[in-house]
Amino acid sequence: MAKITLISNDIWRELKRICKPKHIEANSLPFSVVLDVDANAYKAVDKDPLLQAKLTDAASAQYKKYMVAMVKELKKSDAALGKTTSKKEGDKIIKDLDKFFDTESAKFSSLGAKAANAVWADVAKSNAEYRKYKFKAGVNLGIDSLNLVGGVAGTVGSGGFALIVTVYGIVKTLISMAMQVYKLAIDADKMQKRVTKNLKAIQKSFDKKRKEISGAKDTGKAFVNSLLGADFIPTLKSVKGDNEQYGKKLLGVDKGSHALAVKLNQVLKKMDSISAMPEIKKNKKINAAMKKFQAATSKLIDKIIDMQAKVSEGEKFQAKTAAAIKELETLNPKKWKYIQKGFVVTDIVLAGGDFKAVGATLLGIGTAIATEADKAMLDEI
Repeated sequence: MAKITLISNDIWRELKRICKPKHIEANSLPFSVVLDVDANAYKAVDKDPLLQAKLTDAASAQYKKYMVAMVKELKKSDAALGKTTSKKEGDKIIKDLDKFFDTESAKFSSLGAKAANAVWADVAKSNAEYRKYKFKAGVNLGIDSLNLVGGVAGTVGSGGFALIVTVYGIVKTLISMAMQVYKLAIDADKMQKRVTKNLKAIQKSFDKKRKEISGAKDTGKAFVNSLLGADFIPTLKSVKGDNEQYGKKLLGVDKGSHALAVKLNQVLKKMDSISAMPEIKKNKKINAAMKKFQAATSKLIDKIIDMQAKVSEGEKFQAKTAAAIKELETLNPKKWKYIQKGFVVTDIVLAGGDFKAVGATLLGIGTAIATEADKAMLDEI
């Protein structure tokens, strides 16, 4: 099934731009209205801009209603947090807002999809051909990634502590993202090892029969099997499948680690500004922990940069392997340039070093800082 994206946006970014909350922070909340369609439906929508506009307008109408409700509730909650000095009351405000987000988002996911599906159904009534096509609209909304947090106003001098707690909530989600990247990298490493192992086996078989193959005029499956064995083609298919999967894993690591590095850098800058606040400077325990936190964040960013360099190596390997496989699939040894030269196969380890350990360390330090900041705010309330 093909996918057509009608609307794509970051809800939290929009809410933040409109409301400019002073006491509430959250991660990005990406969403998209997507059509899952077969090839015929895809062509129909692609060729009919009016139909696409109708589908988009139907989903957009529900999105606008959703945003009006969200803006109103966020402004109300942020104002309430600005007035209270009670952490317990502040926690309740955030909990209620979080529940509101969940409820309204679920409602929008349902109504947005229904609106687009209704337009298609209406068009299909007057076009019998459309009724044969497979069409389904859906709203993808990553509400679990939001991680809504807020700090109570407190007394003078508690702002820095509240900000630490807010930033820590974001860090927890970022570490979860880091672990997802790490797992993808582990999977990519396994795929790459399998590709390397099978390529070496193919090269070894070829080298044993190099003279016979190079001088032969025959081509095709029967000829290749007679010289390299009946397991050559199944092995080649396996290498191709693994290599394609390897490429997909690399892409996931590349995108995930890049996004993570950007967000961690934003956190680092935020923590730098918090460190300069008077109440943080005079708190020796938190000040010392902040320096450790900043160092661990920088180290994790360095590990991500290292991983990105390895991804680049992996992408080159994967591209060359794909080209070599394409040659081998011709079953014409005269076209086998890569194997004639000899495959250069090396193990590439994406997830090496202490990427995972640094992430765990950062989370531990973040927890300790947040706990101390929490205590400091309670002392002042």
